[in-house]
Amino acid sequence: MYLEVADAFSKAPPPTQSGRGLAAVELYSGAGGMSLGLAEAGFEILRAYDHSAAAVAAYNRNIGYHAVAADLTNMATMISQLVALRPDLVAGGPPCQDFSSAGPRAEGDRANHTRIFACYVSCIGPEWFIMENVSRARNSDAWKDARAMLSRAGYGMSEMVLDASFYGVPQKRKRFIVIGRRGERDNFMDASIRNAAAPEPMPLRALFGSSIGDHFYSHPRAADRRGVWSVDGPGPTVRNARRPQPRSYEPHPNDSNFAEAQAIYMRPFFDGRGVWSLDESAPAIVRTSREKPRQSYLDKPHHGDPSPASTAYVLTQSDVSLIQGFPVSWDWSGSLSRDVDQMIANAVPPPLARILGSEILKRHFGESSPEVPGNFGQWLAKTGKRPQVVANVKWRAKQAWQLLGGRDLRCRGAEALALEEAMSREGLPCAKKSDFRRALRDFRDWQENVSSKRGRHPAR
Repeated sequence: MYLEVADAFSKAPPPTQSGRGLAAVELYSGAGGMSLGLAEAGFEILRAYDHSAAAVAAYNRNIGYHAVAADLTNMATMISQLVALRPDLVAGGPPCQDFSSAGPRAEGDRANHTRIFACYVSCIGPEWFIMENVSRARNSDAWKDARAMLSRAGYGMSEMVLDASFYGVPQKRKRFIVIGRRGERDNFMDASIRNAAAPEPMPLRALFGSSIGDHFYSHPRAADRRGVWSVDGPGPTVRNARRPQPRSYEPHPNDSNFAEAQAIYMRPFFDGRGVWSLDESAPAIVRTSREKPRQSYLDKPHHGDPSPASTAYVLTQSDVSLIQGFPVSWDWSGSLSRDVDQMIANAVPPPLARILGSEILKRHFGESSPEVPGNFGQWLAKTGKRPQVVANVKWRAKQAWQLLGGRDLRCRGAEALALEEAMSREGLPCAKKSDFRRALRDFRDWQENVSSKRGRHPAR
């Protein structure tokens, strides 16, 4: 159990972009991908904690000297410090190896960090939290326990598996994201996060242009998967090791086509594809992503590769860092190359974190509000309401949420009281107040009717 503070507490955190004043603390920060994105969105990062001294050093060189090496299992020591910081948001990506398809299949001790994260949030009591993990964590026992703790602590949660290629990163990186807020209903941010996604996945060409060729090789790690990928699509998931491109690699039918001799190789997962075109997304980054193809891959290429792996461009560490969303100026010096590869692979892509942080800030300041689902209107129609009446009720429900500052409160009594106060501040006439009350009451009646049938709150 240890806590190395050094001079971290004596140096100020980086200034926020918008100056809106919400403060954040990050647990399991790694090299700082989440913190960078949140700071770009407008959060003030008070502190960040990670067990890795190398990751903390990289964080402090690039974001600000307020990251601390700490043993987060030592909750008795850490809780009092974190409570004293009084953050508005606690963020974190607990270790995920025990959930990931890239590592052990069974849940182990590291999965307990998901429970530990929930304990910290429950004890600190920030208004918001955000958690990132691998997609497999969603159905884990650890998350089931953590979710129960957070729900009992009063948090409503939006739980989503997001593909980072739709959120500013040119790789098919699917991650389990949970956004929580005290007093909210579950699924309260689902529509906002969905609507923040790009219409198409980000291609590698959007990041690199034509400067590194049209394709790259990622060594396949699953049967019948390709190794050649386009830079105009998301790449394969970045993993924690890189492998050389096999010289005997032969094209795979699913590999992207290319006109130039150059291609990009990324070590694939299991027996998957390794060569990728500029015109598609790459697979998710792992530590081994930038290894050259091995002879075994060259001898037996993936049938989906668009070109021979022997001609594909092999990614550099700087390339992999860019694909993960770090800026060109990011300084990885001072650490072993293998450790840097691991830090890059473990990081939350900063562009994804920035988009999530921006949506949280919009909701916090009442600049966004929940959407009215279409099936609410269908339910109203079945009760005998005419189309114009249905449209009016939906509009008034939306207006009521705007009066509530975008809040989707779990407690109907608290919601009714907050609505009365908001309408009084606005000086609304009695007739309009009555319309808003009735519209919100109709929506909650519908929501509870659907919940009773499904055994849960309906997704927005």
